[in-house]
Amino acid sequence: MKKSLTSVALISLLTATSAFANEEAAKEEVNYGDPTASFTTVGVSASKDVTQLNGMMGLGSNIFQLDISRNNKSGDLSGRGRYFHVTDGLGYSVDVIGDENNQTVLGGLIYKFQVTDNISIFPMLSAGGTQNKRIGEKDKYDRSGLAQAGVYAMYGFDAGHWLYINPKTTYHFKDKTFTNQVEVGGGFMLLDNVSVGAKVEYTGEVKNKHGFNMPEDTVTWIQANYYF
Repeated sequence: MKKSLTSVALISLLTATSAFANEEAAKEEVNYGDPTASFTTVGVSASKDVTQLNGMMGLGSNIFQLDISRNNKSGDLSGRGRYFHVTDGLGYSVDVIGDENNQTVLGGLIYKFQVTDNISIFPMLSAGGTQNKRIGEKDKYDRSGLAQAGVYAMYGFDAGHWLYINPKTTYHFKDKTFTNQVEVGGGFMLLDNVSVGAKVEYTGEVKNKHGFNMPEDTVTWIQANYYF
């Protein structure tokens, strides 16, 4: 009887140890530049005009993200909340973005193609709506549907560092205009749980039928993150 109990205990211990090792190995294989990876982090991002607090919590296949931005000059706040669900290769998300004058909601799909051990391609497609408060008119908004398509391409180094490029275009149904953007960036792992990074966001010129003209814009960000 004692031998049987000892054997069961030994098997249980070996099983638990193996499961823990597999879990730790899975964590080590996560590249933090992968937009479909589930992990938990807090960080800060800064550009010339905006400082942003970033947070993300990964609970298995469910990922929750919150970014809070503050304009360095005016002090105005804006934010982005996101829920993301990941399955094998395929993920879907819901994003809520905005401030007191402008709000956008997008629902989207993303699919992961593992081209090589280091190269991944992620096609993305989203749709939703936006509303902008009219200047000088209380509680009156201009609203429109949106459609967005893009691709995220990433090179993940064996040491955990990453580089990426993310071109995308957004169609504004009401104005019948396209907003073309491209983001290029990367991250460097200083420690197993600390990274620093940088990105450049370029937005092309937009002109609509009402004579509105938004000039092209380039914004550079630096980032730092701690992973749990």
